[in-house]
Amino acid sequence: MVHASTTPRSVCVGFSTAWSIIAASAGTVGSTLVVVMPGSILVARLLGIDIRIHLSWFLVFAIVLLSLADQRGILAQLGPGWTQRELVVAAAVASLLFFASVVVHELAHATVARAFRMPVSSITLFLLGGVANLAKEPPRAAAEFLMAIAGPLTSLAIGAAGLGICQIVFAPEGGCGGLLDGRVSATFAAADAVAVVAAYLGVVNVLLAVFNMIPGFPLDGGRVLRSVVWGWLRDRSRATHIAARGGQLVAGLLLLLAAWRAIGRDDTFGALWMGFIAYFLYTAASQAIDQERVAAAVAGVRVASLMSTQLTAVAPTATIAQVVDEHILARNARAVAVIDGGRFAGLVTVAGLRKVAQREWRDTPVERAMTPARELEALTPGSRLITAIERLGASDIPALPVVEDGVLVGLLERDAVASYVRMREMLGLR
Repeated sequence: MVHASTTPRSVCVGFSTAWSIIAASAGTVGSTLVVVMPGSILVARLLGIDIRIHLSWFLVFAIVLLSLADQRGILAQLGPGWTQRELVVAAAVASLLFFASVVVHELAHATVARAFRMPVSSITLFLLGGVANLAKEPPRAAAEFLMAIAGPLTSLAIGAAGLGICQIVFAPEGGCGGLLDGRVSATFAAADAVAVVAAYLGVVNVLLAVFNMIPGFPLDGGRVLRSVVWGWLRDRSRATHIAARGGQLVAGLLLLLAAWRAIGRDDTFGALWMGFIAYFLYTAASQAIDQERVAAAVAGVRVASLMSTQLTAVAPTATIAQVVDEHILARNARAVAVIDGGRFAGLVTVAGLRKVAQREWRDTPVERAMTPARELEALTPGSRLITAIERLGASDIPALPVVEDGVLVGLLERDAVASYVRMREMLGLR
């Protein structure tokens, strides 16, 4: 195979071609309040945090892999003379390590979040990157600042490590500078492959950090901006509004850039991908404004004013068929409390019932399908409604138990909360 020299200019072109992939993978790296994504697969558990992969991630992984394995891609330019098989192997390793670095980025967020008593239940890789599932928002500006900045700093550290490895491994040929000048041997060598993959990981992680520090919510830079404004104005709602408007502005600029790529560079795929990122960022920023408006609207409301005291309760020995016929269907109940000896034992939901085969309903006690009380975050009548909203947002359960002195006194239903918020908005109440 002919040895084609790789000039610094051609390497820059290669990185430019890969930029939309990098941006897509970095576009939503950050910590937001979300429920577990339907269609996600549990693949590991690190530091007590579930690591999940959404089905959409396989698409972006394939795009990254194919772009790196292409003979016109950045790895081919850094490692000229490699066969297609050697290029595919290097591309697969680089792709896996890149997404592993995204997980480490999210773990940095999660570690700081837990230090400030913000539970993190899972990290999910999906089409647009990674997202940490927080049970609640940061309690103060300093906590948000440290949590947000931890991810980009970690990416910079990974980037520095990658470039450092490249510099050491390729030292006889002038370090990374020699790599850019095309001094890789025409035949595949393990040391060259390590240097090429390390250089790629170094650069993309630096780009990951830079992209995430753009001051637009929900990017990490937007959260840093919100924390600074929050600490300065002592007003989280106003800080969220400013940071989210920044996110909408970033989305608008990305949309203009997408149009330029489509018209000026005839890059339809890159333009569509960037336009999709812009849409996602704009939507997420708008949702942040809506979420903060809801929080402000219910700031003084307590759970007691919305909880249902007309309880539908059954004994743990009742069969699933009885519960379905006499309560779920007859009363259109989304959740049924299970009471054992006067004490709250758990909650039966439609999702829980569906885990048991219908043919077994007549012989299976409902306690086999209930969510035990110990796994539910109970509220009290005096709990703030915003606390309840955060807990409902962190799970898919249709209701939360309201307990006082160990006795169930009511249920706070998700539908009731949603109806209350909608009614306040219809009335124009703030």
